[in-house]
Amino acid sequence: MKEQLILSMLSLASEQGLGNVSLSRLANENGISKATIFHHFTGRAHLIEEVFAYCHRLALKRMRTIDLEGSVEEVLLRALDHWSELYETEPLSSFYRIVEQESWTNGQARTIKQTFDEMLIAQSSVLIEHLEERGKLRIDDLELAIETFSATIARHLVRTLLTDEEIRYQAERFIRRFCTHYAPT
Repeated sequence: MKEQLILSMLSLASEQGLGNVSLSRLANENGISKATIFHHFTGRAHLIEEVFAYCHRLALKRMRTIDLEGSVEEVLLRALDHWSELYETEPLSSFYRIVEQESWTNGQARTIKQTFDEMLIAQSSVLIEHLEERGKLRIDDLELAIETFSATIARHLVRTLLTDEEIRYQAERFIRRFCTHYAPT
């Protein structure tokens, strides 16, 4: 029941905003009394903490190593596929949507957002440094290239969460242009 309440809160909060989901609404959605919620959580704040902790653990479990073999474009598209899968698959897409919506006002959401942003930068750094060391890219300012790549991909992932539009082609176009711009001469 505890996991069901977490997943239900996640779904409702993703659609309506975290602050707009009452425990009464959560109880009604699950066909239980509010007392049942208090059996599992000490209060709303505890439930929200558990939602964040549950999804944070789930996201970390789904992180995997990205294969570095192949052309630059293949490696970077594989990375995009991996990150997109994390952002587009439930319940993590609901979680990331909540984190994005709440990061301005909720300290826990802000911390999680910063952690995931830093992980994306770190993974981008490993990918791009590896490709540059192997002579597959020629980069004069490695820090700028990593920042540009990770910021553009992060923006794409957030837009994926917040819009119903098909925008993957934009990220793929960016990756092709990135590869062309930094291709060894």
